[in-house]
Amino acid sequence: MPGEKGNIDTHVGEMLSGFVDGELTQQQRQRVTLHCENCAECRDNLDSLRVLRERIAGAGLSEIGEDKWRESMNESTVEITRGIGWILFIAGLLIDAVIGLVGFIFSDEISVGMKLLLSSIYGGLGLLLFSVLRQRLIERKTDKYKDVEI
Repeated sequence: MPGEKGNIDTHVGEMLSGFVDGELTQQQRQRVTLHCENCAECRDNLDSLRVLRERIAGAGLSEIGEDKWRESMNESTVEITRGIGWILFIAGLLIDAVIGLVGFIFSDEISVGMKLLLSSIYGGLGLLLFSVLRQRLIERKTDKYKDVEI
């Protein structure tokens, strides 16, 4: 049946990548193998995919090894600049929060009830954040897996 053969060719062409990656069922692998024995075009495509896979597997994506990369990320200058960045960020947030809080407290446009409601919401969020940060600091000291690298 000529129409069916064309359909099989299309499916085999779509299955070549899965064949190279070992993702096909036994029946699908047999179909690809039998088809490639008789079809030079698909056999060439299959060989090209195998060569490409070998080249990609053997390619070094970075000249820097993983250990060197980790060492460079843990250098003292990186840690110092990261620490300074966090300090500046947090200081800016605190200054902004204080300015907003002072403006909120001394504003005549907001009613006392609304001020109490908003203060309780943000106060509760602040206490939750504080408790989470406190718990993380405690766990950081006692975490037996903190030095495990994946």
